[in-house]
Amino acid sequence: MERSKADSFTAYLQEKQRLERAKQPVAQTTGGTALSVLGALAAAQAERLTLVELQAASGMTFGDFAEAIKRLQASGYLTVSGGAGSETAELTRLGEDVAKLSDPV
Repeated sequence: MERSKADSFTAYLQEKQRLERAKQPVAQTTGGTALSVLGALAAAQAERLTLVELQAASGMTFGDFAEAIKRLQASGYLTVSGGAGSETAELTRLGEDVAKLSDPV
C-alpha cells in the first residue's frame, strides 16, 4: 500500500525538527526550573549527562538545581546513578514524555 502524501510530509517535518534540535547546543536550554532540567537532558545527544554538565546546561544555581533534581527523582521523571562526584542523570520514560510535551518546537 502506498503512503499518502500527508503522511510522508508529516514524517519529513518530524525528522527535520529532530535534526534542528540536534544541531542546537545543550546549553541553549536554560530557564532555571525543573522543567529546564528535563529539557536540557532531553536535548542532550547522549542518553545521560553528568550532574555537572546538566547543571551547566540548566543555567541554575547549585541549590536550585539540587532541589530540582530531588523533585524530578521523587516524581519519577529521572534517575541518578553513579558514585559521588561522577553521578549521571537519565530520563525515565515518563520524563521523556513530559519533556516532549513541554518542547516549544
